[in-house]
Amino acid sequence: MTKNILIVKGGKYAEAEVSRKTADNVEMALKAKGYNTKSIEPQDNLISFLNDNKKNIDVIFNALHGSWGEDGKIQGLFEYFEIPYTHSGVSSSAIGMNKFLSKNIFFNNNIVVPKGKIFKNTKLNYEEEFKRPYILKPINEGSSVGVKLIKEETDINIFLNDQYLDYLIEEYIPGTDLTVGLMNGKVIGMLEVITEKEIYDYEFKYNNNNTKYNSPENIALDLIKEINTYSENSFKLLNCKGIARIDFRINLKSENNKVFLLEINTQPGLTKNSLFPKIARNSGLEFPDLVEWIINDAGINR
Repeated sequence: MTKNILIVKGGKYAEAEVSRKTADNVEMALKAKGYNTKSIEPQDNLISFLNDNKKNIDVIFNALHGSWGEDGKIQGLFEYFEIPYTHSGVSSSAIGMNKFLSKNIFFNNNIVVPKGKIFKNTKLNYEEEFKRPYILKPINEGSSVGVKLIKEETDINIFLNDQYLDYLIEEYIPGTDLTVGLMNGKVIGMLEVITEKEIYDYEFKYNNNNTKYNSPENIALDLIKEINTYSENSFKLLNCKGIARIDFRINLKSENNKVFLLEINTQPGLTKNSLFPKIARNSGLEFPDLVEWIINDAGINR
């Protein structure tokens, strides 16, 4: 049995606090299962720590979210030290984190996605090509960080953050948010997300108690099959590993396409409020068992 688990968490980017909450939840589960755990943040001399302690680390649980932790960079470091780690590998993480790149891969493989283009953050001479309302979001963030709905009356400039060079502008799909959980490339369940807002943004993910999560009841079986197929195909296309979560928008009033894949999350949050543990629990998998499955799935050359 694998005993010594290093949990890498936090960081210095937008999702650091969510990452710490994931790490705390994971660490409790691992201790309950009898594992020895230690946690470290990337800026705390991680490279020298791995160099000095790699013989005493059986598995790295990558609890990071967002930039540097979920985009292939830290995965490359783990590969260099040849320490088994959780979730997807270098290329899968890098492509999955780039919303524009992954969107084009999905589109070119017959998966329906919202229309979109890159917007360079210059704030000058910008001519809108999308009819409002539309979605504005950073290309390389997760947890819905920075996602905004640009309406008719919205001044887009107030949402442009200097830390992002590139944004994705995407057509707004009215309808219902749906998220799908996968383990080892197979769908284990899905949830319908019901909020009081037009979009499921960071605030409603982590700071709003009125968001509801239900098993879909009013979606036809053929659409469920389409959602499952898109989910498993997108996982396979990016060569993902371990667990992943795929977010969809369902527009039942559309005359043509009703299912739109929004993005893939190769490292879903595992906080007490996160969606993936809810999906796993609905499928009969309690959180400590889910975390142990992730540990057992860890490896190198991901």
